[in-house]
Amino acid sequence: MFAAFHPIAEGRIRESVGLAFEDFVAGQVFHHRPGVTMTQQDNVNEALVTLNQAALHYDENYAAATEFKRPLVVSTLTLQRAVGLGWKTFGRRKRILGFSSIRLTSPVFGGDTLYAQTKILQARNDDADPECGILQCEASLTRIDKSTVAVVSYEQSIYRRDRGPFVALGY
Repeated sequence: MFAAFHPIAEGRIRESVGLAFEDFVAGQVFHHRPGVTMTQQDNVNEALVTLNQAALHYDENYAAATEFKRPLVVSTLTLQRAVGLGWKTFGRRKRILGFSSIRLTSPVFGGDTLYAQTKILQARNDDADPECGILQCEASLTRIDKSTVAVVSYEQSIYRRDRGPFVALGY
């Protein structure tokens, strides 16, 4: 259905990443694999990089006295995974246009393995940029037991087939 490998010469094959805007239609659901196992080190790094000083993210002693009993993963890291795990599907993305909803529905802890899926809610032309179309998407992030930890609604600009920097690079 969606080929990721294209012959370019005898015995030579080019791998491509990402679908063109024309490949998307409302109602499609893409299950992004592989998943990612969150580590406490990832969490500590994100807390430091974002200057998040909440002890709940990196101090196990402090976290043990809370309702969660252990450090929580920083919410910005959860958001990054919800959108970022779709990189292969949306590899022709020009930019994210904005977020309309971010729901963090369950705590995430170091050791949780998360999987993402994205539903295409709408695909429409971008009158301001003829090289791209706009996708309205809803990304869900779940654990292996199927419990949802985040749902993120956003719009992104995706290059059309034979448009954008991919053409110059031979993709």
